[in-house]
Amino acid sequence: MIGEGMDTTIITGNRSFVDGNKTYDTTTVGVLGDGFTAQDLTFRNNAGPIKHQAMALRVEADLVSFYKCRFDGYQDTLYVKKKRQFYRDCEIYGTIDFICGDATALFQNCVIEARTPMPRQYNTITAHKRDFEPFESGIVLQNCTIKATSNLE
Repeated sequence: MIGEGMDTTIITGNRSFVDGNKTYDTTTVGVLGDGFTAQDLTFRNNAGPIKHQAMALRVEADLVSFYKCRFDGYQDTLYVKKKRQFYRDCEIYGTIDFICGDATALFQNCVIEARTPMPRQYNTITAHKRDFEPFESGIVLQNCTIKATSNLE
């Protein structure tokens, strides 16, 4: 799937946990096909911070790659659910556990930006959840930049 740039090709949804959906079903886009590749796109969930869990992208496929893509949301923005995944030169925005899941995921040269959380909340960038102990998995941030958005600075 190839777009015309992160600022031009934007896939948007607004499903959220607060609206009665299971977290799994809040995703704007779900990837199930092994070998999937995306480039020059934005995956966004517009539900906002008050709606709590609201995923922009959920990936459950093997050997997938994302190049120059933006993942835009708040809580649980990018769900790297399982298998092997690669992200390069991407941007990820969120507040709580905004990169989460049980995959073996490599983020290379990505910009990761924490947004202002709601009162009594805090920023957590990653939340790895290993459901199957015999399988090795982890989230690796290689040569990534982690920063706060301007309103959080």
